[in-house]
Amino acid sequence: MKKRIIDEVIEGARDLSKYDVGETIEGLASKLGKKPSEILKLNSNENLFMPLDLLRDVLRQVVDEVDPRIYPRDEYGHLREAISGFMNVPEECIAIGAGSDQLIEIISEMFLRDGYEALSMEPTFPIYERCVRIQGASYRAVPLKDDFTLDVDSMMSAINPNTRIIFLCSPNNPTANQLGRENILSLCEEFEGLVVVDETYADFAGVTLADAAVSLDNLIVFRTFSKTFGLAGLRVGYAVGNRRLIKVFEEKFQMPYSVSTIALKAAVKILERWGEVAGVIEAIREQREILVSELNKMSGVRAFPSETNFVLFQVNKDSSTVYRSLLEKGVIVRNLGRVLRFDNCLRVTVAPSPMTERFLRHLSEVLL
Repeated sequence: MKKRIIDEVIEGARDLSKYDVGETIEGLASKLGKKPSEILKLNSNENLFMPLDLLRDVLRQVVDEVDPRIYPRDEYGHLREAISGFMNVPEECIAIGAGSDQLIEIISEMFLRDGYEALSMEPTFPIYERCVRIQGASYRAVPLKDDFTLDVDSMMSAINPNTRIIFLCSPNNPTANQLGRENILSLCEEFEGLVVVDETYADFAGVTLADAAVSLDNLIVFRTFSKTFGLAGLRVGYAVGNRRLIKVFEEKFQMPYSVSTIALKAAVKILERWGEVAGVIEAIREQREILVSELNKMSGVRAFPSETNFVLFQVNKDSSTVYRSLLEKGVIVRNLGRVLRFDNCLRVTVAPSPMTERFLRHLSEVLL
């Protein structure tokens, strides 16, 4: 019997990966018989330092201004203008999207199809591979060096005539380190395809390639309001690139009204509060150093340096066991297992002092 089209699609999707978001607060609370407020969620690198009062004040202002019956139009231009001032790049070099994930998806649609391929590094953010394979293209990953730096020579050697995109995450998730600017620019110079630099965590490192993306014809930078600005739940991201590429991105591939009016207006207003956000970033950096130091004081733990709002660390026990033991105590982290040559690795979000102290206490208990 001939297969139905829907059956062919479903069977063809079996090889596609599923992005595991991990345990949810309410889900784990229900399993443990606890209140959601008793759960410590430190697995998704959310900005837990942003004051809720500040964010709710922004949202209240937005709600009072919005007519939800009308599609967003001028709001896109207002946000481009605000980002232009913030990033010091021309407005026509900025594209708006529903978080950086959607930007990754669109650039994959633009450049890839069956027979083409994308390169990235290993380990890194798994959404790159997912978006590439959805397009029917091939995905290959070049391991980072043992010190987590980019292996430019191996990356260049991996390029072939079908390679269309190189995805780079800088600072990288999960290794938490900034990639060298000159290494990335050398790839742009030698590679005929597009170099995509995901700068989701760039504000915690204080470095960006947005200035280079404006002038180069094969570099595009993705950024988001999810981490720095604490707007993960609103899904707002943006791309910075040269005028020609951004024009095609916006006019031919981006769907109209892809971002809600509330999200667009909230992003503008949070940029106006940059002075307060900058203070939050500094607090995260200070707490990050404390967290790395305290982890390294613990027997059987090795924490790696971080330029993000999370810390990668290694334990001397099975990381899956440690992960499950922490869950039982109401603490959610990310279990990574092997990262390059380092076994039993986990990742934890940098959190305010009370949360950090609680995490460290529970981690020391499960490692006894």
